Amino acid sequence: MVLIFVASLNENMNLANMIKDKFENKNINSKIINLVDLNLPMYDTFKEQNDGIPKVALDLAKQMEKATAYVFVSPEYNYGVPPVLVNMIAWISRIGDNFRALFSMKKIQLATHSGSNGQDLLNDLRSQFTRLGAIVMPREIITTYERKCQEDSLERILEQFETLIKE
Repeated sequence: MVLIFVASLNENMNLANMIKDKFENKNINSKIINLVDLNLPMYDTFKEQNDGIPKVALDLAKQMEKATAYVFVSPEYNYGVPPVLVNMIAWISRIGDNFRALFSMKKIQLATHSGSNGQDLLNDLRSQFTRLGAIVMPREIITTYERKCQEDSLERILEQFETLIKE
């Protein structure tokens, strides 16, 4: 199972659906998880101490444990990672004894539809996920309003990802 995390709506959700369709055509089981819809409370240590880890985060962690790989589809917010994605990673990293457990050796494909080219976002995510022990694909899927998704490029990138997740 490949989990496709989407950190916004609109164009990034469209991109996530394109990726999911490509996976379906290759008989790769995938699921889109809209991080906005999870409605996770903003992480802080007092909230965790007083209320514990939210059930929605625990349920998400169970799905992540079973997944073989992840795709993160996110816009770039103010030259960085959107709060909804940072917040999800913060909660997930608090589950269990090893904060890297849900990322360690997971294969990750990065994708963005951003007003600019999204490179700052992609660099931030690559650095964070690599430090959490994940294997991040060398090529990203990048679209903008001016540069639409190129079918042949998307196909080649996902073929490389498929090769890695089937090893």
